[in-house]
Amino acid sequence: MQLTTRRLLVAAAVVVTVACVCVAGFLGYRYNESRLSEQARDSSLAAAKGYATTMFGYTPDNVEEHVAQSKQVLTGAAKPTYEDLVTKNNLVSEVQKQLVVSEVTIQDAGVVTNTADTSQVLIFMNQSVTRGGKELVRVDPSRLTFDMVEQDGRWMITGIDVITDDSFRSRIEQTDTPPPGAVPLPAPSAPTSPTPAG
Repeated sequence: MQLTTRRLLVAAAVVVTVACVCVAGFLGYRYNESRLSEQARDSSLAAAKGYATTMFGYTPDNVEEHVAQSKQVLTGAAKPTYEDLVTKNNLVSEVQKQLVVSEVTIQDAGVVTNTADTSQVLIFMNQSVTRGGKELVRVDPSRLTFDMVEQDGRWMITGIDVITDDSFRSRIEQTDTPPPGAVPLPAPSAPTSPTPAG
């Protein structure tokens, strides 16, 4: 009887130890995953702010350098879209010819969603533009999102979406029909009248 009890205690101790090791391993993995995701959120946000400032802020002296720097952080669908925009508008030559100065002020920015190696960042910025050294021509408040992916330790932009008032309205367009799978709200219940005690 003594031997059997001892074996049961040893077996129970082994089971508890294995369970503790499994739980500790799982919790350690989840903690590390969460920590990496948080680091990615911070680093992608900082990168996106810098990229927006470089991409949309320039002077006649640095526009060529800013366009080249912006192209280096673009990949996927964002790269040909940006190159097409720069080429169609003759951005570099027009900025130099018209002495355009574009200053960017990031009003606010935040990460919409992210994982350890992907991120979507929403940026609110003001772009003030002057031409030919004259007084301020215009200030454009802008909202944009950068879809980003981390490649070889560097955040790259895979998508750029400039959000205008019209594009925002179309995304939240009201319809009279409920979306598929929607459950209607329950009807309000009729008020109950107190029953006299009797």
